Amino acid sequence: MVQQRARIREEGPPRNHFLASLSPDEYQRIASKLVFVDLPQGMLLSEPDEPIAYLYFPEQGLISTNATTPAGESIEVGMIGREGFSGVAALLGQPEMQHTVVVQTPGNGYRLRSSVMLEELQQNPKLRQMVDNFLYVQMVTATQSVLCARLHGLQQRLSRWLLTAADRSESEQLLLTQEYMARMLGSRRSTVTVTAQALQEAGMIEYRRGKVTIVDRSKFETAACECYQIVKDSHDRLMPKGDRQTMQTIESNGKL
Repeated sequence: MVQQRARIREEGPPRNHFLASLSPDEYQRIASKLVFVDLPQGMLLSEPDEPIAYLYFPEQGLISTNATTPAGESIEVGMIGREGFSGVAALLGQPEMQHTVVVQTPGNGYRLRSSVMLEELQQNPKLRQMVDNFLYVQMVTATQSVLCARLHGLQQRLSRWLLTAADRSESEQLLLTQEYMARMLGSRRSTVTVTAQALQEAGMIEYRRGKVTIVDRSKFETAACECYQIVKDSHDRLMPKGDRQTMQTIESNGKL
């Protein structure tokens, strides 16, 4: 795994929505045990059959949960932004998981020992419900991804995936290479290149040097399959809400 570097965070409330949804008393019980760290792209947060020592609560960036094969092939089955955290399996009495968890787009966030959160769950029914809601949304995402990969074409899948990434990062600009998108979708890079070019020619996105910008969200949502809206509805109903405009202002000012 990439070595993690702890650093000082600016004063103020947490920008991770899950942490921000805790009451002041609940947050203070774990605040001293939170470590603010950089999350560089490609950083492995957990690997198959390895202990889940830490949970990661991103404040910026995206985290992917990927199903992998012994040959090294992979496909994304879950995506986490500021609304949640990685390592939820550790809170279910499962010290290990069968998937790889990796930083998809770079950012930063908090690291917390899973044992600390487990201790909190035992005495906090509200926190348990928040974790259950998050877990349910992850289940919906994973099951819908299976259906999407089986029944829908690449243009619909890529549109769905990019829209979801934009929602989780709360930004219409995404730092993603075509090679990475292909790996997350379980497709060939050449096929993703052709599909992305078609979306760009249709005026839905712009793609330049590893940066994807959604330029017509309404049109893009029409191009996506129904899987996008199914997952979005579950997410919007159950997960803590963020302020997309605030996040975009913070990013543009370079404060993260």
